[in-house]
Amino acid sequence: MNLVAEDEQFDRLLIAAKAYWGHRPPRDDSGPLVVAEAFHEDIRVIVRNLLVANAICDLLSARLVVLTGTDPGWRETLWQEFDIQRVRRLAEAFGAAEVLDVHGLVDRRLADRGDSPVEASDSETLAAVEKATLIRLGRMPRLPDSEEPWHQSRRDRTRAFSAVYDRLFAERSPAALVTSHVDYDQWGLAVDTAMRREIPVVHVQSTGALKAYALFPERRRGLATFREELTCQIGEFFENYVWPHRDLIKPNAELVAWRAKVNLGRPSWWRAGNVSDFEVRTETERRQLRQHACERLGIDPDRPVFTVFHHAVSDAVGANRELFDDLARWFEETADFAATNDRVSWLFLDHPSQFRYDTTGHFAAVAARHSAHDHMAFMPSLALSKNALWSMTDVGVTVRGSVSNELPAFGIPVIQAGWSEWSECGLSHVARTRDDYWRLLGEAVAKHAKGESILGNEQRERARLWLWLYRSGADVPSPVVPHWEVGQGNEYLHTLVAGLRHVERDGDPLHCAVRRMWERRDPLLCRFDFRDPDGLTTALTASRSDAAALTASGSAS
Repeated sequence: MNLVAEDEQFDRLLIAAKAYWGHRPPRDDSGPLVVAEAFHEDIRVIVRNLLVANAICDLLSARLVVLTGTDPGWRETLWQEFDIQRVRRLAEAFGAAEVLDVHGLVDRRLADRGDSPVEASDSETLAAVEKATLIRLGRMPRLPDSEEPWHQSRRDRTRAFSAVYDRLFAERSPAALVTSHVDYDQWGLAVDTAMRREIPVVHVQSTGALKAYALFPERRRGLATFREELTCQIGEFFENYVWPHRDLIKPNAELVAWRAKVNLGRPSWWRAGNVSDFEVRTETERRQLRQHACERLGIDPDRPVFTVFHHAVSDAVGANRELFDDLARWFEETADFAATNDRVSWLFLDHPSQFRYDTTGHFAAVAARHSAHDHMAFMPSLALSKNALWSMTDVGVTVRGSVSNELPAFGIPVIQAGWSEWSECGLSHVARTRDDYWRLLGEAVAKHAKGESILGNEQRERARLWLWLYRSGADVPSPVVPHWEVGQGNEYLHTLVAGLRHVERDGDPLHCAVRRMWERRDPLLCRFDFRDPDGLTTALTASRSDAAALTASGSAS
């Protein structure tokens, strides 16, 4: 576990956690249990899982079982400081009745091939998880044509994960799975087993105060992946409980939009400092900055600029609905399309953390292939300030990137070649097929070349409502949970220990929010009761004066 703090600080946390969770009523060994994973080295991730899982345990009078462990593949690619003994001590301090080393169980499974799975994942799911895991661990945009020596051993390990999870969940019949990730073998196959066995899955987010998504078995539509199901259910929740209250929410949404201009919240962690601030206040300022930025980059300022946002190309390939075989192929074919459409200028940006996801130079290779086209520019995203980027961009193009909810909130339309969790909320133009994607791009080029825009009438308003929901309505403040931005060092530990020592569970809004989500089977944790209009009105009007002032001044334009 990656802890900046000394052992003394960690020991103080263990003492505080044991005192906080140590006086609950005894739980029957034959009663329900909740499973939480602890596969990450970041203590913030583990603690959030444990807190949410414990809230569900209190609700159901259940015991807590924690899954942990790692292997050389995950250790070498993502975290080198994972300490299973510290994780075990932390989980036990947070009340875990049992801590299981899943990777150890997988090792034993691989050593004993005769141990067959109880209810194996289907071959299509296994193949998809294998592919995504190999790409991520290899930090490559796609699998190479020739098999590498480690590929088959990883495939064997992936299938062993499926078998281990099938046996564990069959033997213990958990009432819920709480996880920080839903992709790849060590996380994704636990989620797959839970979904097949009709066990609720709660996906805790690594951002904000405390966010979590949930998939309940009776709400499923039979779609292929957790993320596909979630996209549809969030869209339905947005239409039923957010959009009808748009007039009530609007002043608060304007305040959140103003804060989003300076990236006070994820995905700001991709960009830091004043390079992330969007200080442009008027269209005149935007035009002036656009002229300057285009001239500096050698882009014709008299033509619309379509900005294509490269992805973390090895990240969760195939996890949600996507139109192309992989994220790299989408980028390549979009660049080929741009090469033959010079009525607009095209700006291609790499991912701000490209080095964490690609060691093959994919972005540079695509850039070199199109270096002769004057209407196409390729550059690192961090070489541009947010001021310049948002002033230049007339249309954003992505698969599932966060720009698809940010840019429309500030009047810039986006075309998506895949789904993100907000893609059914009406914020962007989401292509349904490849042909539809090329059609949308072609229509956007034709329209913007004539000085028009493809931005829909409601898209800006819907995008601001989503920003509000993501950064406020579905972000639950808890006096026990330090905000993600506190980091994971001494300040985090001091804050967490203070919360555990001085906050009682019956005074923690997290427990109320978890109960409401669980009983109503909502797809996301919420700080408000969206089904109580009077209560929602009372809650939202608390900050009405400041928000109204911002709306009147137009500072969130």
